Amino acid sequence: MSLIASFALSATFSYSHHIATTQPSASIAGRRVTAVSCELKDEENHVIDRRNVLLGLGGLYGAAATLGGQNKKAIGAPVHAPELSKCHLAEDSVTGERVFCCLPYNERDIVEFVPPPPYEPMRVRRPAHKLDPEYVAKFEEAVARMKALPPNDPWNFMQQATIHCAYCNGAYDQVGFHPPVSLQVHGSWLFLPFHRLYLYFYERILGKLIGDPNFALPYWNWDSPEGMRMPKIYLNPSSPLYNPMRNKSHYAALFDYKYAVGDPNPEPSREEHIITHNLHHLHRLFKESERSPKLFMGKPVVAGEEVPSNASGNLENLHNIVHSWTGTSEEPYYDMGDFFTAARDIVFFGHHANVDRLWDIYNGFRGHIPEFKQEDWFEASFIFYDENRQVVRCKVKDCLTPQQLRYSYHPENLPWLHARQHYFRLKGKKPIAGEPAPLPVPAAPPIYEFGPEPKPFVEPIQVIVPRPKVSRTKFEKEAATEILVIEGIEVPFGATARFDVYVAKFLDGHIGPDIGELAGSFVKIPHSKHKFHLLHHKSSLELGITSLLEDIEADPLDKVVVTILPRIGEVKIGGIHIELVKVDPEY
Repeated sequence: MSLIASFALSATFSYSHHIATTQPSASIAGRRVTAVSCELKDEENHVIDRRNVLLGLGGLYGAAATLGGQNKKAIGAPVHAPELSKCHLAEDSVTGERVFCCLPYNERDIVEFVPPPPYEPMRVRRPAHKLDPEYVAKFEEAVARMKALPPNDPWNFMQQATIHCAYCNGAYDQVGFHPPVSLQVHGSWLFLPFHRLYLYFYERILGKLIGDPNFALPYWNWDSPEGMRMPKIYLNPSSPLYNPMRNKSHYAALFDYKYAVGDPNPEPSREEHIITHNLHHLHRLFKESERSPKLFMGKPVVAGEEVPSNASGNLENLHNIVHSWTGTSEEPYYDMGDFFTAARDIVFFGHHANVDRLWDIYNGFRGHIPEFKQEDWFEASFIFYDENRQVVRCKVKDCLTPQQLRYSYHPENLPWLHARQHYFRLKGKKPIAGEPAPLPVPAAPPIYEFGPEPKPFVEPIQVIVPRPKVSRTKFEKEAATEILVIEGIEVPFGATARFDVYVAKFLDGHIGPDIGELAGSFVKIPHSKHKFHLLHHKSSLELGITSLLEDIEADPLDKVVVTILPRIGEVKIGGIHIELVKVDPEY
């Protein structure tokens, strides 16, 4: 029974705080590296015992002392929080301006974070569109008080917004590396735990400001039809929840997951189809990644390593679309559309609460087993300012479930669980309105030639892609996921971009008029690491297609047709291939 199907049997969870006790390990350059046995070499052939690295990092950033010099990198050690005294100007990647995003506290009095005790009352986050007036008034009061604090107060609204810029736009480097290695929490397995902790402390501070320890942030559940519009609580111009730096044309519009910046609002007659598409997209996102947390959450990144080019999870890609849809439609896309300013809009926290909720649902699907077993994930850390005005160092292992932090999400129906059947019934009746126009049937299959360097494209391209294995058994599908890889993706520094990827049958040497099923999208929101790095940075997009191939009845075929539809931005692509990736063996 599939994970999604089994979950549909019950609408409730029973949580256990499962902490891995087995010896953690990491995969480096195709080999397994344990936490106690490897010796690693840097580019100067210095040998660094990973045991010493991990021991050195046990104190406050002992990496510099442990590494003992320049040009040495600790491969396989967890990414640690920044050294706060060494903040430098960040960069707004859209405008190119240098911006101040340093956190207004230092590490002199840092303490280790201790999660709240199990007897503390559970805070319950509720959907934003269902809040009663009393709840909204309390939320407004808390935000108003946060905005009224002195500008240099770490609890001040703008100071809290600066936290996102600090960890996302190059204000800090990882400790102990030369040349510098930028600290970046987007684009890898750090994305979800960082934002979970960020919201946790934000929520606790708001509750402290109004004297209500049970206060909980609302979530914008854009995964349900009734939540696929901007919640009304954020749209009152006289409310402290209002932000004028949004796309005002979307205030009453339906959110389309296929949105690219500048798209017109959908016509009312198309809304049923768009909702169905949205739900089907979510169903596929969960279904394709149920056995592969890297696809859902993002890939590992370790100390001394820039965020890998293909490390973003599919949930983060969907999250990017919400940012684009909410922010302004012109450069520099303030506030939500640019990571430099995103947290200046209070709707950011409602959006990310839903992202966090979807992670919680995914974790529940998997039986509440940690998605990764590596020490490099459990021990990765961040620094925040808490509700007791204390600087605390938190680790990923502190926030594996919301229950560890004493909050939960009010249960709601998950209409996307059964969206696949509804989607195909609707497709059988009539074409899906709003789909891209079918490409003309060519006389002979087009062969798009990829050269040694990525090629720009502004028109749709079709590629015939061979599959590594056909007619796989159910056991084989459970053991390995079929992944479509779009590689060598280049986007200009500071630009936003999107393209969509469709997969269709290739039969009898012909490509049909239907471009097939949407496998996923590449969505880039402007944010920064180091400009030099980004100018030479090539990304990849990985999309699970195991169930998609079943849907289009392409299992017996040794080739499929992949169509790339450019939506916005200047994009280059270096190649396309399909591979089989082994799944989490414990699941």
